[in-house]
Amino acid sequence: MKSAVVKRMRWTCDHYFRLSELGFFDDRRVELLNGEIIEVAAQATPHRAAITKTSELLLPAFHGTAWVVIQGTVKLTRFSAPDPDFYVVEAPVGTPDEQLPRPILVIEVSDTTYRKDAGPKLRTYASAGIPDYWIFNLPRQRVELYRQPRNLTGKWSGWQYASVSMLGRGENVSPLHRPDLAFPVDQMLA
Repeated sequence: MKSAVVKRMRWTCDHYFRLSELGFFDDRRVELLNGEIIEVAAQATPHRAAITKTSELLLPAFHGTAWVVIQGTVKLTRFSAPDPDFYVVEAPVGTPDEQLPRPILVIEVSDTTYRKDAGPKLRTYASAGIPDYWIFNLPRQRVELYRQPRNLTGKWSGWQYASVSMLGRGENVSPLHRPDLAFPVDQMLA
């Protein structure tokens, strides 16, 4: 007797957004990473506090020059539409999705999701050419900066960043495309 061959379906953004429109995800928080629909964990107090504190810094700093999107979906490739905690695009607020440029900065706040944020999400952002990716590693009380996306293998699993820096309390972090801005790590971490 032959055993059944199990094939995994790789979802596109079009499939994903259509399922969302049909109400398929109404009771779940999900995102699309490299063709897989991934459930997103609920947020605890440290995560929500970091979002609030960081919003208070980013919104006035980029006001009038870029759109700071807070916990919104960003379509990066045919197979990836993650929901980062923040992304910044050099476009006016309300620009239609099909006219949005690639984000200049993506930030994930990581409390219980570090493995995903530093694994599949990092590869997703690198493969999409995101030049500046930050992970707020709340358990370690640091901001991790990932810059210069590259792939030495040619496979999706080979995507990474050539430049990695760790900043702790008492230090400042500046966006790659806006080095004139300096945000105190202390004021972003919960």
